[in-house]
Amino acid sequence: MMRNIYILLVLMLSSFYTTLQADDVKVTLKSGSTITGELKELITTDHITLIIAGVESVISMDEVSSIEKLSSSTVKSLDAAPRSSKLIYGQYQITDTKEYPDSFKIRIGDQELTMVLVRGGTFNMGYDGRHSISWDSEPVHRVTLSSFYVSRQLMNCNAAETLLKKKKVSKNTKPYQFQNRVDVNQAVRAIGSITTAPYRLLTEAEWEYFSLMPLASKIFGDHNNKEEWCFDRWSRFGSEDQINPQGPDWGKEYVIRRFSSDNEKWKRQKAGISHSAYVRIAISADQIQ
Repeated sequence: MMRNIYILLVLMLSSFYTTLQADDVKVTLKSGSTITGELKELITTDHITLIIAGVESVISMDEVSSIEKLSSSTVKSLDAAPRSSKLIYGQYQITDTKEYPDSFKIRIGDQELTMVLVRGGTFNMGYDGRHSISWDSEPVHRVTLSSFYVSRQLMNCNAAETLLKKKKVSKNTKPYQFQNRVDVNQAVRAIGSITTAPYRLLTEAEWEYFSLMPLASKIFGDHNNKEEWCFDRWSRFGSEDQINPQGPDWGKEYVIRRFSSDNEKWKRQKAGISHSAYVRIAISADQIQ
């Protein structure tokens, strides 16, 4: 009986492998990240090998949550898309498969921040004309990002007051609403002094890229409709491809982003130095110690 069950299982796995082998697949990792590529090899007890942007990437099955076959008629590689074709908002492809910790923690005052890995890749940034006129988020353009970490939590009152060296630091664990950009910059610089690592705000591109990820709905959803400071100074989008953009070098207005689960994934607006918003920190994956 057991021998028959074993043979049936082998046949099922063989059939699954044969069906997938020539197709694109989406691999969802246990960290919440997804990787899309052409399947080259699947050893269900050991690893899966994908071809991503022409490069072979081997992923241990211990890291894999699920594997989904993608229809070639509906999912195409961003790298293979004709340059003259219209870019569709929200399409992305994870390309960085280097080994990084899925997460780590840092402590600021009494707050423990969990830094979550977001694997780098290429995505189509901006809206495509449906809602974007007032948000200045046209045209859709292609952006490539390196891997980075983002804090699962917004900075709370205790951590912010500690960094701002308030005379009396509260035990309040609610997210802290920074009243101006000057305080934001001071607090972020202070994190670097405490940790000796180059923590910073999320760039606008990182913020939008992460908003497309499966894990984002949970992280942003905990603080739905809260405005968050981005690293970038405000500018209108261009149509050119970009790599790790950080916005213009000069300007009196900054980018604010807001995740809304009610209608759209995100909203974009500009803010002056005295604007009030919350802070979520980030760090490039290759800069962690």
